Amino acid sequence: MKSRLLRRLVALALGISSVFLTTTLSARVPAKALATIEFIDVGQGDAILITSPEGKTALIDAGPSNGVVTSLKEMGVESIDLVAVSHHHSDHYGGMREVVKKFHPTYFLATNSKHTTSMYLKLLTQVKEQGVKAIGPLSKPRRIELGSVVLTIFPQPPLNDEEENDNSIGLRVTYGSVSVILSGDSEEDERAWWKKHNPELLRDATILKLAHHGSRNGTDAEWLDLIQPELAVASLATGNSYGHPHSEALAVLKQKGVPLKRTDREGTIRIRTDGRRWSVSRSEIASRPTESDSKKTSTRRR
Repeated sequence: MKSRLLRRLVALALGISSVFLTTTLSARVPAKALATIEFIDVGQGDAILITSPEGKTALIDAGPSNGVVTSLKEMGVESIDLVAVSHHHSDHYGGMREVVKKFHPTYFLATNSKHTTSMYLKLLTQVKEQGVKAIGPLSKPRRIELGSVVLTIFPQPPLNDEEENDNSIGLRVTYGSVSVILSGDSEEDERAWWKKHNPELLRDATILKLAHHGSRNGTDAEWLDLIQPELAVASLATGNSYGHPHSEALAVLKQKGVPLKRTDREGTIRIRTDGRRWSVSRSEIASRPTESDSKKTSTRRR
């Protein structure tokens, strides 16, 4: 009875819509305008801020705690157009309720996976009370225009009731000829589904965020061969007890000649691109949370 009630609450709160998001440009784009993708150091979790040259923003995940709000304010963020929860584990949505309260996004992107907690239901209630429009992945690729930056949401594989990591939302972020792959904590089964059904969404991307914080089940040789990234990024806590990034992931990156940037060593990592070239730098706002900070709200399976 409790399980059925939770599923109904999730579906009701999400009210996922099939409406596409298209942002109307409000100002002329400078000739050498830059887009940024920032992998915020939130400890053992994910939070990625995407900013278009027009100042449109999307936040993909919000780390394990409200510390992400402080980081966003230090980065000068005043509003967010779209927020997304890649999957229903608290190291990805722990700070999202406060983000919604403080930054008043227009859109909330999530799946309708039945995996939930009281914390996640509070987030959905916040989304509904603020009138944020809930959207979700479709059975085919979905395009969202964030100014001149395009987010392509991967089709959703059949939802997995046993492994929430394999319910992760996949995204390709594109500006000009530069692209970034974000795939939450997707494990072998979900990645294999995308490789089989939508290889064109993965092929020849510039930057790859390692799935599952650099875990051995988040990266493999076939995945790298298809994506062909020039750089990989891992979001994780200093000295985490899970051993992330795992030696197997590091070995395959080395074998394929893919350099790695890590938030546990470098803090928040900022990618800047003009649509043709890109550069990477460390942000000075990095607060470097410890794993104990992350665990205050994180209860997910590793």
